[in-house]
Amino acid sequence: MIMRTFWHHHRELYRYQLTAHEVRDALREQLDPEYSLEQCQNDLVALKEWGCLTTIYDSSRATSIASFLSPALLYQATPEAMAIETFLAEQTRANASSGALRQGDLSRLWDMLIRIDEMLQQDLAVLNTSQCQEIADEWQRAFEIWNTMAREAAQYLANMISASQSSKPDLEAYQHYKSAVVAYVHGFAQALTLYGPRIREQLAQWRALGKLEPFVSLLANYLNPPAPTLDQVRTVDELRLDAQKQVDALAGWFAPGKNADSFRRNALAEVDKVVRRAASLASASRPNANYAQQLQSLAHTFLQARDGETAQQLFSVAFAHPLPIHLSEGLAGTPNDLYMPDQAIAWQEEPASTLYLRPVSRTNRGEQAREDPIIDNRLLTQNLIEQYEERLQEQLRRFNRLFAQERLDIGTLKKVTAQERTILLDIIDSCLGQPSHQCRALDDSIVVLLNPDEAEYTLLKASDGVLLLPRYCLERRMMPALVAVSARDSKEREDEDVDR
Repeated sequence: MIMRTFWHHHRELYRYQLTAHEVRDALREQLDPEYSLEQCQNDLVALKEWGCLTTIYDSSRATSIASFLSPALLYQATPEAMAIETFLAEQTRANASSGALRQGDLSRLWDMLIRIDEMLQQDLAVLNTSQCQEIADEWQRAFEIWNTMAREAAQYLANMISASQSSKPDLEAYQHYKSAVVAYVHGFAQALTLYGPRIREQLAQWRALGKLEPFVSLLANYLNPPAPTLDQVRTVDELRLDAQKQVDALAGWFAPGKNADSFRRNALAEVDKVVRRAASLASASRPNANYAQQLQSLAHTFLQARDGETAQQLFSVAFAHPLPIHLSEGLAGTPNDLYMPDQAIAWQEEPASTLYLRPVSRTNRGEQAREDPIIDNRLLTQNLIEQYEERLQEQLRRFNRLFAQERLDIGTLKKVTAQERTILLDIIDSCLGQPSHQCRALDDSIVVLLNPDEAEYTLLKASDGVLLLPRYCLERRMMPALVAVSARDSKEREDEDVDR
């Protein structure tokens, strides 16, 4: 606690030297109100012997000759002790952090690499000291952004895995968590898909053009500030090794099949688990349709009712009906019909209604249930067929609008409707699932996917959002008979437009 107090004053209050009284007051607030000055001084002496603290005399506060001759001691933490406390604080913060998917860091990292590439277009041998320092500083900022982004992303994925293994969460809260995490992870995965290949190609271009080795040598010269003592001076080989490790770490994270790709796969797999678990929780929370137990408890409550009025109220509340149609008026009617205190011999009179009770036996089970009348479904079936044909014709019209030309380049589409996007995705999925990369369309024409291994991505804009997908090129091939039919249909449509 004493070293953490020094670290707190050092990092947050910018105070590097403390007296024993200040340390004692801080520990009284944080740890023990009865912590004495003598105990504090003994602990400070022990820390000094261990090499965690150093002492200097403070004669600036002297008010007399005696206080000047015996000045108060000021305690200061050593750099090694501060480094240990900083490491422990960072580990504590990392363990307590929930992680994050910093989608904006990818764009900032790409912008910094672009600026570094513009600087590397010049000859590094003719650059002055300020320009070299600017390149090294820009790389350090880019490396820190990547390091923080990778660490936070790994922590967030670990928290997703632990959250998926927790038991009995609140369904409503888990549904909100599911919708938020799906959008959150998919957004980061799309950004990673967009910027990952760019960063990978940029680093590969530096290596191919021979700029990577001079760049590493430049970073090694400006990696650390000048050391105050000779013991802390690092050799050129050590600095170059550290610079090379930084470049290799960033390049390895974005390499094909490495951390970036594996994170994207694992994140999408965890999202699928979250969605599946939310569905299972929703199905498990549905009410049970078996009401036998509720009816049994209601029957016992009726048997324990004190009078008819209580039973009637219970029945009305349970079935939400004031007068049951399957019970007689004398059993579930108003209380006046059941009990009339002004008529002492009312029980001797004939009942107003006769109740016939059927015998209970295996042969007499009451009235047999009548069969339901046969429903004529011909009109309903005809309506369904007409709706299906209308939807089919609408899909065919949208398909013909998309393939007005024989070849369709997705990158040239400015904006489509959500239904047209669905048709395009179905055609692309069907083509990718066939070895010949072709499928049969609604009008029996053949659609061929010309570039199934396309690496360039494009944005397909629709009325309900934007979809990132490879820039596929599709070609529609029609049979001769279909060409004639299509020409005839187009001519009929033109004639109809003229008539209108």
